[in-house]
Amino acid sequence: MKVQLTVRSQQRAFLSTIRPVVKSLNAHWHVLIFSILAFVGACSPSPKRLSEGTWRGVFAENGKEIPFNFSIHYSGSSPVLTYRNAGDSFVSDPAVVSGDSLIFPVEVYDAQMVATHTNNRLTGYWFRNSDPGRRLPFEAHPDESYRFWVSDQVAPSIYVPSGNWAVTLVNADGSETAGVAIFKSESDRIAGTIMTSTGDYRFLEGQLSDKTLKLSSFSGGAASLLDLDFVGADSLVGTFGGIFSSRAFYAKRSNDSALPDAYSLTHLKEGYETLDFSFPDLNGNVVSLGDKKYQDKVKIVTIMGTWCPNCMDEAAFLGPWYEQNKDRGLEVIAVSFEQKDDLDFAKSRFQKFSKRFGVGYDVLFAGKADKKSASEKLSALNAVYSFPTTIFIDKVGKVRKIHTGFAGPATGIHFEQFKEEFNALVDLLVAE
Repeated sequence: MKVQLTVRSQQRAFLSTIRPVVKSLNAHWHVLIFSILAFVGACSPSPKRLSEGTWRGVFAENGKEIPFNFSIHYSGSSPVLTYRNAGDSFVSDPAVVSGDSLIFPVEVYDAQMVATHTNNRLTGYWFRNSDPGRRLPFEAHPDESYRFWVSDQVAPSIYVPSGNWAVTLVNADGSETAGVAIFKSESDRIAGTIMTSTGDYRFLEGQLSDKTLKLSSFSGGAASLLDLDFVGADSLVGTFGGIFSSRAFYAKRSNDSALPDAYSLTHLKEGYETLDFSFPDLNGNVVSLGDKKYQDKVKIVTIMGTWCPNCMDEAAFLGPWYEQNKDRGLEVIAVSFEQKDDLDFAKSRFQKFSKRFGVGYDVLFAGKADKKSASEKLSALNAVYSFPTTIFIDKVGKVRKIHTGFAGPATGIHFEQFKEEFNALVDLLVAE
């Protein structure tokens, strides 16, 4: 009893101490949560250990559900969550634990899952640190590996989604985006992705029942759902998006479907042969393409942002590639547009981004993420259509090719083709 009274008095004293701080932290209340959990954790009994192995979670809001699969293992005393989508895995950062409460951060997405562990299940919500008021509730259970339905309880289907599909996505303003969907069967599951001229929607995984095809994706960032019905064997109709918004989706089976050449969309304006810019690096030092460091070298400039999933895929390729090739007389320069026009914010985001993807090349900060603003700041380009956009510059400073978007690992053969073209182009420029 004396111990309990002592703990309670310590908690009251702590709360009275932090009340003035609370008023000054209204915009950053998640920082306060960490502090409180750390203190309460010191006064709490040892937390119950989460079941290791396979889990299934479901986001549910507005009458819509988006399922996701993950596994849990322990690193020391901290549980670590690994998201799984169509053979891909994405490991979160170690959880912060206090009693039955847990926070699973995903630093690279600037997001976190806050959950309570009771009755061998997790209940809680996901949110981005930049928008903590917009929460996405979820519940998760261990020892469940299915995505949408238990396999032996679904209605058989005569339809086969495997192959390429010509896609039309209808945007909120009524405009249309053309794309190509790629589906393939993996055991009792369907894997796929959607490619557009600005990039792909990464790894989608789902199942087929009767005429209904559902696929979802979640790796710690935004959750997405592709909810479709077959209309005959060669047409699909439905929606694609998240909990809060979605777009109409129409597709026709077409093994000949293709996107415009990614090297044909972005180009220099008439009269330009070179690209020039001056932006600060993450320490505030102004850097230009004309600096001595870049003279007589091949330069690869990527217009990107740490918030962009396709940019993450490109960085996961470029980081190791640069370390293997940096002594060949070339440089990679990331021109970053971030969610805030703030150098300190950009620096903090890149500390996490670089650690995750092994970025050892130069990083410059160009301002707030906005395609119009990026087009104005890089005025030699006809436009910036996509993050990322990758520019290849030869040793004398001439722009030789510009690649719009990025076809990542989820696109399979398209990713392999990109890497072959990328290396062949760099080899050519280096040899000149």
